[in-house]
Amino acid sequence: MHPSCLSCHRHALHVQAGIVLLLGLFAAAGLAQEKDLLVGATYICSGERMFIENCNIRDLSDNATCMVGHPDHVLSNGLMKYTTETRGALKKLFPTCQQPSAKQVAAAQAFQKRQQDIYNANVAKAEEQMRPSPAQAQYAGAYGQPTPPKTPEERQMRRCVSSGRLPSSCTGNQLLGAFSQMINSVASQVAPGLIKDGPTTGPTMAGVFVGPGNWRLDFIDGGVLVNCSFLSPNQEAYSLDFKGGRAVLTINTTPRPLVLTFRSDNTIIGPPGPVTIDGVVAGGYTPGRSSPGHTETSQTITHETVNQSQTGNYGQSQLTYQGNGQYDVATTHTNSTYVPGASTPGYTNFVSKRATCPAINLSTKGATVGVQTMQTDLLKGMFGGDKGLPTPPGIRMKGIYADSGGFSVQFFPESVILGCGPDAARAYPYTVEAGATGAAIKIAAPDRPLTLAFKSDGSLEPGDTGPYQVHGRIVTGQDNNDNFTFAPLEQTCNLAVLAPSKTIPSGGGSATMLASAASAPANRSAAASGLSTLSTPQAPLGNATLAVVSGLAAQPGAPNPLAGHPYILLRDSYGDVLAKAGVSVPAGMSPYRYAGTACGTKSPECQKINDAVKADAASAVRADANGRGMLPGVPPGTYYLMITARYNNQPLVWGQAVQLKPGANSITLDQSNARPLN
Repeated sequence: MHPSCLSCHRHALHVQAGIVLLLGLFAAAGLAQEKDLLVGATYICSGERMFIENCNIRDLSDNATCMVGHPDHVLSNGLMKYTTETRGALKKLFPTCQQPSAKQVAAAQAFQKRQQDIYNANVAKAEEQMRPSPAQAQYAGAYGQPTPPKTPEERQMRRCVSSGRLPSSCTGNQLLGAFSQMINSVASQVAPGLIKDGPTTGPTMAGVFVGPGNWRLDFIDGGVLVNCSFLSPNQEAYSLDFKGGRAVLTINTTPRPLVLTFRSDNTIIGPPGPVTIDGVVAGGYTPGRSSPGHTETSQTITHETVNQSQTGNYGQSQLTYQGNGQYDVATTHTNSTYVPGASTPGYTNFVSKRATCPAINLSTKGATVGVQTMQTDLLKGMFGGDKGLPTPPGIRMKGIYADSGGFSVQFFPESVILGCGPDAARAYPYTVEAGATGAAIKIAAPDRPLTLAFKSDGSLEPGDTGPYQVHGRIVTGQDNNDNFTFAPLEQTCNLAVLAPSKTIPSGGGSATMLASAASAPANRSAAASGLSTLSTPQAPLGNATLAVVSGLAAQPGAPNPLAGHPYILLRDSYGDVLAKAGVSVPAGMSPYRYAGTACGTKSPECQKINDAVKADAASAVRADANGRGMLPGVPPGTYYLMITARYNNQPLVWGQAVQLKPGANSITLDQSNARPLN
C-alpha cells in the first residue's frame, strides 16, 4: 500500500455518506388473518414490537404453535430473533398490548376474504391446477403476484430481504459492494497493473485482533491493516490455507511474511520471539486548499418585431425602424450565476519505517471497532435501519457458489443464504472450522444442518446428493408500519458439488413434495374422474385423523429435528406405489434409496416417482417447530407413512403401515420405529 493511501480509508467514509440509491421495492399490500389472530400486524407489548409470521394452519387449537418475530431483538448473526408460541398464549398476551390500527385490521380482513375467494376458485379448477409447477401457481393464486423487479439489483434486494436478513444489512452490503467496485475501477485507471482485485470467493478473515506491543490486525475487504509498536496502520495482502488440522494465515509483510496460526478460540499466534516488520509512520501534513465562491454575470440580447402603436413600451435606444411601419426591438438580459468555492482536504504524509515488535499473541479482547464495520454501519445508517451486531470475528466466507441444478449458497459477513432457483432463499448463521483435510463450513439450518467441505480446487462439497428443501419466502409488499409482508416459497433442489459463481442461478429446483401433493388427485379412482380428493381441514375425506408426534430429542435452544418436515399419508406402501407406476427398483436396494439416487442424478425416473406419489397421497401436513402435525381426516383403514429426516447425521425413514380407526389416532416417531435410509 502506498504510504499516503491510509488517508484514502478515512476519505472513503466521507465519500460514502454522499451516495444516494433509490430503491423502489414494492407497493403496500395487505396482511393475512386467521380466525382469532392477526398475522403480520405489529403489536407493541411492554415496549417491544412483535408480529406473527405464520401459524400451523392444520391445527387451530390453542395448543398449536405460531412463529413470532421480534424485530427489536437482533441475534449475534445479524438475523431477527424468532420464537415459537402457542395460539393460546398469544390470545392471552395480545389483548394486553398496543393493538394494530383499524386500517391494519380492515386490510387484514379484506385480504383474508380475497384468499378465501381464490381458494374456492382453485378448488373448482383442481384439474387445471395440475401443471408442471403447481407450487408456483399456488403461491401466486393465494397471495397475489408481486410486481416484477425492474432491475437485477432490485431482484437481489428482494431475495436478500425475504431470506430473513435485516433490510439495512442487505442495503449496506449492496452499497458497500458497489462503492468498492467504483474505487477499484478508479484505482485501476490511476495505476494500471498495480491494483489487482482480490479473490471474489473463498475463505476470508473478519474482525480486529490486538495484543501486547501495540499489535493490531484490522481485516478489511481485500487486505488487512497491520501495525505494532510505533507504526501506523499499513494495508497488506494476506492468504488463508488449511493444512494439518490448522488454519494458516500468511500476511505479505516485508522483510519477511508473517506466517501465523488462527486457532478455534479466536486467537492468532505466531512463532516465538520478536518480529521485524516494515511499516509506515506519519511524516508531515499537507494542508488543504480552498478558494472563495464568486458571482459570474453574462448578457444576452433578444429581438422581436413590433408596430408603431407598440413602440411606446420600449426605450428609444432599443428601436430600429425596419420599414412598412415595423420596428425591431433589441432587449438586453443580464444573468447572474453563483460559482461555489473549491477546496481540497488536507492529508497526512507517511514515510517508511522498520520496527521490531514482540512475539505475536493476539485476540479480540479489548479490540475497538474496525474500519470495515464502520463503513458498513455508515451505509446502513443512511437508510435509518438497524445496524445489527458486528460480524463474528475469525474465518468467514465470501462469494456465491452454485451447481447446475439451481442450488446455491451466498456468503455474507454475518450469515449465509441457502437458495434453490433464483428466488427461494433463507439465511442462517454459519461457522468455518479447520479440519484434517481442509476447511469445513457448518451451516446451522434448524431442520437440516449442512456441512460443506472447502476443496483445494475452490469448490464446496456437500457430502450428499439427495434433495434439499429451502424454506424460502417472497415479499408481497409492506404493511402500514413499513414492515415487509411475505408468502411462502418452498423449493427443493438436489445437492451437488458447488462451484464459484458470479451470479445466482436463473432457474432450477422444483416445488416441494408437500406443495405438489396438495393439488394432486389422491387415489386412482379420483384421478380417473379428474377430481382432487386430497384431504384438507376444510374438506376432510373422512373422520379418522392422525396426530404425528416427534419423539426425537432437540438440542437446547434449537427446533426439533422434525420441525418443518412434510408428513404424507399414502394409500399404498412406498414400494407398491413405485411398482404400480412401472418403476423398477433394483434387487437389494430400498425404494427410498433408489428414489434418492434417481432424483440426485436427474434421471427421468424421478418425475415418474413424484407423479406416482402425488397420485397416491391421501393426506399431508407440515410439522410445526416441535415436530407435531395433525393430518386431515381420511376414511378408516390402512395407510402408509412417508416421512424422512436426518438425525445424528444419519438419514432415517418412517414408512410403516398405520391402521386408522374412526376418530383420533396418533403415532410417535423416534429411532425405535425408524429405519436407516440405506
